Amino acid sequence: METKKTLISIIVPVYNTEKYIERCLDSIMKQDYPNFEVILVNDGSTDESGIIIQKYKEKYKNTSYIKQENKGVGAARNAGIKVAKGDYISFVDSDDLIMEDYCSHLLSIIGDADIAVAGREKYIDNVYDKSKTPSQVITVSGMEALKFQMLGKYNTRPAWGKLYKRNIVEDVSFVEDCIFEEVRYSAETFLKAEKVIFANKDLYSYRIRPNSIMTSNEQKRVKELAIALIYVYKILLEDGRYCECKREFEMWLAHTIIQNTQIYCEQVVDTKVFKKYVGELVKLYYKGGI
Repeated sequence: METKKTLISIIVPVYNTEKYIERCLDSIMKQDYPNFEVILVNDGSTDESGIIIQKYKEKYKNTSYIKQENKGVGAARNAGIKVAKGDYISFVDSDDLIMEDYCSHLLSIIGDADIAVAGREKYIDNVYDKSKTPSQVITVSGMEALKFQMLGKYNTRPAWGKLYKRNIVEDVSFVEDCIFEEVRYSAETFLKAEKVIFANKDLYSYRIRPNSIMTSNEQKRVKELAIALIYVYKILLEDGRYCECKREFEMWLAHTIIQNTQIYCEQVVDTKVFKKYVGELVKLYYKGGI
């Protein structure tokens, strides 16, 4: 049973989120679990984010501040991991929010698991959508969690919204200057984990911003997602475990191809017709016809 002496390191990469960061940090500081540190990594922000970070560093003794040139969110998280002192590590994006019992709840359920995954809700302009939370606590192997990631189930794909045992993240680094660094990171940490537990409670609120990196530059996103999938495929082959999740990986690949084909085609192809025939392909694929 974990005690209140267990230290949790919360790493927050920050880049030009002056409009949101105070709400994010306030939600972290309101945790009902007392023993946590906050590592704020300013990834070369050009707005007022740095001033806000400094204010919180001066106000809260459990807060540290790292400044670096703009290298991307992966590099910022890596910098945070290097100085983290916690028995457990968690990532929170600087435009998101966590519930008051985020730390305490995940710590209470993790037990002998290596990773605890929070339920999450997403919101756009204060409209909330609860869509990634199981109805009951689920405990699975690391491989089963990876299959969940491939199928898009629960909150498996992002790095945020999880509590990692320190040994799980120590030898796994984020790929720097890459949009889909989390795809690789989640896959590698799940492969390293023996057991993963999923909370049946919404503990993390994920903000979708219209101009964020994940909602812009579609061509780059398509290219880098393909690179990330190839990377996951290679590490599965190297680990000798591809056969354990071949079907799920193929479904992930097929879904990605279909999704990104639509991005390019919707400007020149009748969307209704496109969706009709893609739907037939998906049905055929799931029945094992492809």
